[in-house]
Amino acid sequence: MRPYAVTPVAHTPPAPLPGTVRPPLRNAVSTALIALACLLVPFGVLAAWATYGRNAELPRLRHQLTDPYLPFEVAGFWLPVTALVLAATGIAVAACRRRAVTATSLGTALGGAFLGLAVTLGRHLTLSDLHETRRPAAGAIYDALTVTLRTVSWLLVALGVTAACTTWLTAVCARRRQASAAPVPDPAVRPTRARA
Repeated sequence: MRPYAVTPVAHTPPAPLPGTVRPPLRNAVSTALIALACLLVPFGVLAAWATYGRNAELPRLRHQLTDPYLPFEVAGFWLPVTALVLAATGIAVAACRRRAVTATSLGTALGGAFLGLAVTLGRHLTLSDLHETRRPAAGAIYDALTVTLRTVSWLLVALGVTAACTTWLTAVCARRRQASAAPVPDPAVRPTRARA
């Protein structure tokens, strides 16, 4: 042993302070908030589409259905806002924010995929009960009314996957940077066979 060598001290994690929340509980709360936010994404998009969609028939429908239309109008604004607040709170509460951001972005992509699947399934169910001669016209009308939903669903998938990939890449870069900044240990002194 060299005379001035420093011996490493075992690192013990600090005990949690009174009143602080343990990481497993923080992760559980974060997971619940993020899951709820990701579940609200497709419903918020549907409600916003019903409220703010620019279709030729909607002004007439709004006039005919004033009272039943009010929940869509309220949900069209508050569901996306609630999803955003829940996702931000889930990320802020998480013990590992990078994982929370990844989970949120993948959940958003999954919500967009479910929205696209629901639009496709709705088209199939709508057109399956019609006579064959009326299906092309009804399909064109359905496609014209749901083009915004399909676009938003693809946008959610693309943004979610892009954010997840970006988060993953930043984690890889941070690990590499951390590994390169770590001190290099001294090589062990090999015993020699030299005899006097």
